[in-house]
Amino acid sequence: MNEFVEFRNRVYGNNGNYSYPFQFLDEYINNSTALNSDESRVVKQIRAIKQLELDKQLGEKEIDELLSFLGEHPTTDRFIVDAVLRLFNDESKQLLEAKIKELLVNQQYDSQKLYHVLDLCIECGIDMLSNEDISFMLERYKQDWEIVSLLLDYLDRFERQGFKDLIYELLELDYPDGIKIQALNLLMKLGPTEMADQSFVQKHIRNEKNEVFFDSYVDFLKTDFNFDKQGVSVLQSMFYGDFEDSGKGNNGGLAVLLKSLGEEVSKDDRIAHVFTITITQESNKPFISFHGDKHVFIRLPIYLDQSRSDKFIKRELFIKRQIAHFLKRSDIKPDVFHIRFLDNASKAVAHLSKDLNSKLVFTLTPDPHRNMFEGSGQLKEFNFNELIEKLNKIKIGDELIHTSDGIVGIGNGDVKTELAVYFPQFKDEDVNRKIKMIGEGIQTGQAINVKDIAPHSTALTEWSETNKAFFEKPVILNVGRLAVLKGQMELLKAWANSKLSDTHNLLIIGGDLERPSAEEKMVIDFFEDFLQQHPEFKDRFIHKGAMSNVDIRSLERNIIKKDFDYPHIYLCSSAKEEFGIAILEAMSIGFLTLGPIKGGVKSYMKSGENGFLIDTSNWETIARETEKHLYDPQIDKEAVKKIQVAGQKTIDENFSIQNISKEFVSFYSSLEGENENEI
Repeated sequence: MNEFVEFRNRVYGNNGNYSYPFQFLDEYINNSTALNSDESRVVKQIRAIKQLELDKQLGEKEIDELLSFLGEHPTTDRFIVDAVLRLFNDESKQLLEAKIKELLVNQQYDSQKLYHVLDLCIECGIDMLSNEDISFMLERYKQDWEIVSLLLDYLDRFERQGFKDLIYELLELDYPDGIKIQALNLLMKLGPTEMADQSFVQKHIRNEKNEVFFDSYVDFLKTDFNFDKQGVSVLQSMFYGDFEDSGKGNNGGLAVLLKSLGEEVSKDDRIAHVFTITITQESNKPFISFHGDKHVFIRLPIYLDQSRSDKFIKRELFIKRQIAHFLKRSDIKPDVFHIRFLDNASKAVAHLSKDLNSKLVFTLTPDPHRNMFEGSGQLKEFNFNELIEKLNKIKIGDELIHTSDGIVGIGNGDVKTELAVYFPQFKDEDVNRKIKMIGEGIQTGQAINVKDIAPHSTALTEWSETNKAFFEKPVILNVGRLAVLKGQMELLKAWANSKLSDTHNLLIIGGDLERPSAEEKMVIDFFEDFLQQHPEFKDRFIHKGAMSNVDIRSLERNIIKKDFDYPHIYLCSSAKEEFGIAILEAMSIGFLTLGPIKGGVKSYMKSGENGFLIDTSNWETIARETEKHLYDPQIDKEAVKKIQVAGQKTIDENFSIQNISKEFVSFYSSLEGENENEI
């Protein structure tokens, strides 16, 4: 019996979804090693917060208790603020205001507690800071960028005057661009003439690194964009990367999907616009990019602390407000919001959709659910903070299932069956009728315009020529962001320690070579150390940094042109893949494709028919199972070609972005009350 799944079913059968994370925490801790005093205190706080929400009471005693908990732990801070907002009403407003005032007067706070107290003030409309309070806090916490950002938000929310000189002083400090642009917005709100001081702007805000973003942002502020068109307006969020940075950092195949999906969906006459929003910490790209006439990509300059393991949880409400500010400034009124992750940024967008009376669509995947147990079904052991982070994501997923108007599952009916294992809510008919299973898609071979490839191919051609000898053998290709879960290190070991290195060269593409994240650097260092220890592989293994999707597809076409006794292979080494855009693209080109048996790849890949599913748990399983299929004496070259052709046919017939986009448009339209494809 799977302990995790069994517990999910038991809790939902008895108590409904709201109590799940807390009951699981109790049971998990009872069966695990002893907690230290800090961890025990956090658990007690979570129990107290849960009981308060069950009692649906927010009196003086409860407010005192919740405020005393603030600042202890990032997850409990989020739960506390959520609980206050959920139970907040006119009667409790006066009590909350009095308690916050008492806390601030006595300075009974550190920066973490102060942040969430100010967050509550902004959300609840409690303007209680004097000018002296604000000036004092800005001076005391001027190096705490999150506090500074929130105080600027406070000034904006309550339209407080008299801080122009102080804001100029702050802008002279070395703040991130996101905070400087937030301050600039506030100055312009205080008076439209504030942008006239160009000498100050040039000295303290605009520079060579951010001029592209800054200039385009100022143009946006000065321009009256008109996004008012007939049809359904869709806003989709993508908080992990950029259309132009696929393969770098946390930016994977989702950017490729949402770019092409947004373009195709926006071509439909029923759609007014598709707006794709991301949060950027970069300033070398424009604020707004247009991909087609009606697909608009927006890079919101919201400051996030990148050093945090969960950079969204503390800033959830701030993210919601900043997106709301942008939509109001642009006069954009989305009919449908579409979110795709179990995180606090997606939760922020979900709450905003409800604030604006829009429809909410939610792409549901069982992550982290399928990673909560061992292969035997026993619960995995996590360190305390990791467990709390995972439970927060599970809690978000359960809430979104309840609040969403439509749920998208990635794949076919088999995937829906798997989802039902992790989400007992599917037994509820009200939930079940929300669900629509839709696969992901790509620009298939027939739809790609050669003109789109040509302008990008010069550098790629030069690189290919430099490494011409490398391509005189069959290639094992792997494309994607560099991460432990993506398995590139295991793939390199599998290739080097097996017959695969005799018959194939290995090409891994992905990662930001100029500014790698900590995880990217770890993988890159592993590659470099490996080649130093095994110089015999120096010319036979290549790691190349992230490339544009156009260049990757052009490279794949060039590789597949050369015929050898053994086929070119695309090998996805991920521990799991929810679907796999890069796999679809490789199949459509004609690679013999191997994908992980865990996850959603099995919804379209039938092992031995159009590719092979393999165990990607570690390098030994990758090597053993790849060898088994590649060197199977019963599968000759013609049989392999039939598998490759079947893979191409699968993608062409089922996963063209044109067909996928039609399903999404019909789904969005049905939520807006049309009769087509009613859910």
